[in-house]
Amino acid sequence: MIFTATQLADATTSFENRFRLAYLSSGFEPTIAFASKSHLLMTNAYRGLRVKRHFLGAADTGKEALELVSRLMPNILGIDDNLTDMSTSSVISQAKQLRPSMRIVAWVTKLDAFFGYPDCPIVIAEADVLEHPDTLTFATMAIISNTSYLSPSIHQRLGHLEQIAPASYPGTITLTPREHQLLEAYSLGLSNQETAEKTGLSVRSIQTYSGNLLQKLGTNNRQRALQRALSLGLTELGHLLEAKSH
Repeated sequence: MIFTATQLADATTSFENRFRLAYLSSGFEPTIAFASKSHLLMTNAYRGLRVKRHFLGAADTGKEALELVSRLMPNILGIDDNLTDMSTSSVISQAKQLRPSMRIVAWVTKLDAFFGYPDCPIVIAEADVLEHPDTLTFATMAIISNTSYLSPSIHQRLGHLEQIAPASYPGTITLTPREHQLLEAYSLGLSNQETAEKTGLSVRSIQTYSGNLLQKLGTNNRQRALQRALSLGLTELGHLLEAKSH
């Protein structure tokens, strides 16, 4: 897809002008920290702000991002999905514990690997910024008003993940893609923490999804849940269990 210089300029200008007008009229002070593995993305985020004093700093690891939040107490944290030392979901969850009132914006570059950030109300897919020109403007309004916003591709991705296949006959138990992930984690003997890191979810979310899955399968035990899943014809788990036993 080709974008003209005018399209690039319009997308940026619309965002900058509305952001400034919104925070000036609301009294909200947009002090910002940014976390990204990409130093180019960091510098572009800084250059994009007209009032440079609002940008407090940036970090290229999850650990340093949390240190930045703890030390500088920004009102806004921007974070992308390229940090290598911690999952994005884990950084978001811990950052919210450090500063509950902070507003967080997640930037998704790897849409196929995105499984949701339960603790983050504003999530933007990189692919939407130019294809949907109002993406940054809507995200800006959500930041200032402290509400939620998911860009179009994020909405579509989450809808796909949560979609449940129709039952082949009455009484059939069907599982979501996320529940299949949990069953695979059970078969591999992963802890809730390890499962959270693998899926990009928080430990609390894993506990919630796991509880719902066990209830759906009519048991309160992981091994019995696996046995129940196998009896329903989830043969792909059989291969995982077989590999684990060798």
